[in-house]
Amino acid sequence: MALDTMDKASLRRELLRQRKQTTPAEKAATDRAITENVLQSEPYRRSRTLFVYYSTADEIDTHAIIADALQRGKRVCLPKCLPGHIMQPRAITSEGDLTEETFGIPEPGAHCTAVPPDEIDLCLVPALACDKTGARLGYGGGFYDRFLPQTSACRMALCAQARLLEQVPAEPHDIRCGCIITEQEVVQVHEG
Repeated sequence: MALDTMDKASLRRELLRQRKQTTPAEKAATDRAITENVLQSEPYRRSRTLFVYYSTADEIDTHAIIADALQRGKRVCLPKCLPGHIMQPRAITSEGDLTEETFGIPEPGAHCTAVPPDEIDLCLVPALACDKTGARLGYGGGFYDRFLPQTSACRMALCAQARLLEQVPAEPHDIRCGCIITEQEVVQVHEG
């Protein structure tokens, strides 16, 4: 079955399987190129307050982006997961502020200040897959679909080129991203 014709659950399973087959060298090269594309992008350079996920070993790596943003004096917010599948942006000043975990992912500790979503300029969003309309396939928790409507920030999905598909299944409640960054291109989504 073609990837573009699968339902969300089947597509998610297949893409996770494929992602596991990526060699460490391929993943490192992809991560470096995506990081460079983010750091050179206009939305990143202009941003003052950044909301970014703390990547797991399998996701597009965000650690160098976080370090760069902190070094440049940007306000860096990471998600704190709250009951009800809610993400709250909390400011960090270093990775040492990541003292708690939800789903095995480091997140800001209780001492980190909550940041109102309307103060965020740029959201870096994890994506298992995307298409050029800005639709993204996440991991199925709906965290970002609930969070993103709270902010008018630029929504930038980080996605490997191999998972930039012709079409990603999307429902009306799925929030699209205005920019998709792969290791090969920066896709600006034309909303209309």
